[in-house]
Amino acid sequence: TTQPTDSFYVIDQATQAIAYRGGITVNVVNDPNTETNIYEGDFSTLENPGNYIVTIPGQGFSQAFDIGTSIYEAASESSIKAFYFQRCNFDLVGSTADPYFHPRCHPADGFLHPSTGGSGFKLARGGWHDAGDYGKYIVNGAVTVGTLLLAYEVFPSRFASDNLNIPESGNSVPDILDEVRYELEWMLLMQDTVSGGVHHKLTFEMFSAFVMPQNTSGTRYIYELSSAATADFAAVMARAGRMYQPHDAAFAQKCLDAAVLAWSYLQANPNIVPPGGFQNPAGTNTGTYGDGNDSDERFWAATELYITTGETSYHNYFIGNYSQFGLINGEISWPNVQTLGYLTYMLNDVSGQSQNIKNLIRTSLQNFALGTLTTTANRGMRLSISPGEFVWGSNSVIMNKAILLILAYEEFNDPAYRLAALSQLDYIFGANLHNISFLTGSGELDVQNLHHRPSAADGIPGALPGMLSGGPNEFLGDPVLQANFTDQTPPALCWIDDVGSYAGNEMAINWNGAIAFVLGYFASEGPVSSVEPSVVNPKSMNLEQNYPSPFNPSTAIPVQLGQAETVQI
Repeated sequence: TTQPTDSFYVIDQATQAIAYRGGITVNVVNDPNTETNIYEGDFSTLENPGNYIVTIPGQGFSQAFDIGTSIYEAASESSIKAFYFQRCNFDLVGSTADPYFHPRCHPADGFLHPSTGGSGFKLARGGWHDAGDYGKYIVNGAVTVGTLLLAYEVFPSRFASDNLNIPESGNSVPDILDEVRYELEWMLLMQDTVSGGVHHKLTFEMFSAFVMPQNTSGTRYIYELSSAATADFAAVMARAGRMYQPHDAAFAQKCLDAAVLAWSYLQANPNIVPPGGFQNPAGTNTGTYGDGNDSDERFWAATELYITTGETSYHNYFIGNYSQFGLINGEISWPNVQTLGYLTYMLNDVSGQSQNIKNLIRTSLQNFALGTLTTTANRGMRLSISPGEFVWGSNSVIMNKAILLILAYEEFNDPAYRLAALSQLDYIFGANLHNISFLTGSGELDVQNLHHRPSAADGIPGALPGMLSGGPNEFLGDPVLQANFTDQTPPALCWIDDVGSYAGNEMAINWNGAIAFVLGYFASEGPVSSVEPSVVNPKSMNLEQNYPSPFNPSTAIPVQLGQAETVQI
């Protein structure tokens, strides 16, 4: 299993000298994700800053990568700046937008859909476009906001930048909070201020053509109230109520008041609204974000309200419901937000909390992390997911698992958790059989044909930067994937860089929230290494045997993180 010690070389690009040589070992035999053998070479001891390539005699070269002290910084900044490019009803002009200019869009947001039982105009401008389309959805917006605010609450120094080149930069408020506020301001407009309920979404009846947002046409509708949207809204508004207090006390109080009002709607409507969960009415075919069980959303809302207010009624709800979800047994996702509630309870200190429950949550986090380590030890590129998990947005699943690994590392100080989290970034940035960086604008070979309307319509080559492609989808959820792959294709190979692949190559704000968390954490850690012009820092090299596929007919040589250092590919 071990090849001669000169099996691979690391070449210093500046001098063309051999900076390191080493042997190749087996990483995983018949990796279930790729159905091929994965090999690796470890050059963790190479720490000299510089630009390098890996070569294997007779096999080829890697892309160039850097070893340095700020490898993730640019990628981290771009992953947050991407939200600015998703702003609705905002003039993208000047140096903050260059070269992705466009005038404000959708000034007539929005009109009450007949399914609401109402009619007429309700002001709901602003917020973020949800994904590759121009819809705006409370459910997905809330999990995105929850993830970004969690990042800042737990690691404020790592997300303190006020210099991300957005219009609010330089106002002495961290830019991540400024950007999240743009979404929160829109969410506030989606609340019915009489009942406290929150409208589920604001979209066209049908997805628009691939045109710039200001060139779309048709009526944009506000759809009915839903309890899932209301509970998600209550959760993030309660969190905002404590996190914006030092920066804008009036806005923080406005958010908290809205959260309390939303909770009153939930109390008045103890069963899911509408019955069975939100579904599109006849004639509408945009995103649903439907959820037939709103208990996890209500649980998250009560937890955030308790931590912000300290009120016993919210704590009693938490105590009465915390055990029904099995504690932390899965990553954060929009249909399952209870993990956000558990983390909030565990990571904050409020008078009256149950230390026993906090310890139970900590143990469940540790158990989840240990289980994830077992998976990474038996998967090529030390990936944290397995067949069956390459779903729509699989890259988001991977990043959300990395979030829990990071938090486990902070809680238990086991470096294996940190290294496993870094391995997930390695996969995103090129340690994959597609030989590509899934984050646009980062790496020498990155996604070019993102399913993202502005990227496709702006006339500028490539995609807008900082956006995470959804990644391989073994369930082949769109015609492009179905035309290129079958149910016999290994799961990790079911991806193609094609603008028509909405189930594999779209971006979405919740996916970007997850990678922004992970990148922001590691960008502030200190020396690491990366892919040009601003990406990863793995330490071990994985030589993958040639796997015949329509998009990768040659041998791939990705780099994989091995220890406390990093290299990029």
